[in-house]
Amino acid sequence: MALAVTAGGLALTGAAQVPAAADTVPSCVKTVTMKEVFGQFGVTMTNGCATEQRVLPTFKLVWSSGPQPRCHVLKPGQESTQWVTPSALPFYDQAFLGLVRC
Repeated sequence: MALAVTAGGLALTGAAQVPAAADTVPSCVKTVTMKEVFGQFGVTMTNGCATEQRVLPTFKLVWSSGPQPRCHVLKPGQESTQWVTPSALPFYDQAFLGLVRC
């Protein structure tokens, strides 16, 4: 089975990449991570901004055969959850890296 590192919407092999400053999401978009839920790792994103936000969650390691991070278009006050399949058990090596614009 192959592993993929997700950074900025691309499946890459190797170390995770840090998003560029221009790709950062405003602090009014809040996140909550959920670990080890039915074998998956998740993040809930809530748009507390006054404008629509397009966000892509990035993770340290994700199985390439499982759910892949996608762009979420959030209207003000809207919430969305992204689930991914961690790379290995236990999930201690899995991490949510943050949100980037998409």
